[in-house]
Amino acid sequence: MTSEEGLDQLQWEARQPVRRRRWPTRLAITLLVLAGLFVAADRITVSIAESQIAKRIQQSQNLQSKPSVNIANFPFLTQLIGMKLDKVSVDARGVVHNNVRVTDLHVDLNGVAPSDGFKEADVDHLSGTALFSWTDMESAAASQGLDVTLAEGPDNTVRVTGNVPGLGKVTLQSRLSLSSGNRLQLTANKIESSSGGLAGRVPRELDFPINVGTLPMQLTLQMANMQTSADGLRVYAEADHVRVTGSGVSSD
Repeated sequence: MTSEEGLDQLQWEARQPVRRRRWPTRLAITLLVLAGLFVAADRITVSIAESQIAKRIQQSQNLQSKPSVNIANFPFLTQLIGMKLDKVSVDARGVVHNNVRVTDLHVDLNGVAPSDGFKEADVDHLSGTALFSWTDMESAAASQGLDVTLAEGPDNTVRVTGNVPGLGKVTLQSRLSLSSGNRLQLTANKIESSSGGLAGRVPRELDFPINVGTLPMQLTLQMANMQTSADGLRVYAEADHVRVTGSGVSSD
């Protein structure tokens, strides 16, 4: 090979593109695609499970509308493999029982073990809050023949305004109490204003109970953390070891 030929060969080799190892990039792309597919599959599966749980709760509790259900924690598929869901949140509106409407009901189900294709589930513990709007509580009073207006009072009381026979319009501050069977009771504690002379007597004509009765998933109202607000009365509720099926709810 002449020197000219050798120089041409070197120049030709210099013009050739350098082959780089591309497998790390391809591997990264592949992993990203697989991760995306896993996330997509996880979200589709959890959506189906949430819909099935909502359907079972609606059927078992005779709810007029399907509640909103959210399964917490990611990934869902690993929880599904173990058939144990850490936390499931349920939100239902307008739950009516004993002529009493629960405006909003929020429940957290902890330790949910589904079975039979999510047709039933055993729940370790349930906790949540039931909101009774002032309008819905006024309707509950009206069903007992009382025409009253309710609002938030001072020191966690309920301001009750209504007509007392022989005394006219009276506004009272009523205390809340709770007895068995999810029965709320409003009892007048102080006179706030009156159009007639009461001579210091606190009238009882505007006292009334609210017999809530059985709440969904056997939730029992608790006196602790009972709070009044501009929206209404919010009451804490809980239950333990409950089985939810398509036909009803029972205690384990």
